[in-house]
Amino acid sequence: MSNPPKQKGTKFETATVRYLRWAVQDERIDRMALHGTNDTGDITGVLFWGHKVCVECKDTKKPDYAAHYSELTDEMSHLDTEYGVLIQHRKGLGLEHMDGQMVIMTRSMLDRFTAPFATSPVPEVVQMMAEPLNVKGPQLVWIPLRLFAFLLNDLLPLGPDENGEV
Repeated sequence: MSNPPKQKGTKFETATVRYLRWAVQDERIDRMALHGTNDTGDITGVLFWGHKVCVECKDTKKPDYAAHYSELTDEMSHLDTEYGVLIQHRKGLGLEHMDGQMVIMTRSMLDRFTAPFATSPVPEVVQMMAEPLNVKGPQLVWIPLRLFAFLLNDLLPLGPDENGEV
């Protein structure tokens, strides 16, 4: 018996993994096995300056950003990390356009992701590009997945180099 919402979520997680693997050239990024009440996110192997990043993916008809972010914070504690993002399927944007999907986090989390690049203009540009979400609870913002991948990749170009090498 099939479960269409679960299949939809699996496709979104798989597309997210493929995009991040390509963008940062890291095959360790993969879908996470479920851990029941101690779930640690949907994607494993995402690192930022040596720190684990908890990644929760959602592909829902009607996004509930506050509830989904609350789930993410629980999973961050299970993973024992201070870094986490919610990747939400952006309405009207197909899976062939993963670079434009929504990466949701608090403004303070975005500050953590941009802090190592304080000597460049990048933090200011990223902060200006961050779109606020109108939700009750923590102040959430979103940036496109390509911009998040750029931060993960230490501001280096995304994908393989010009010679096709990793």
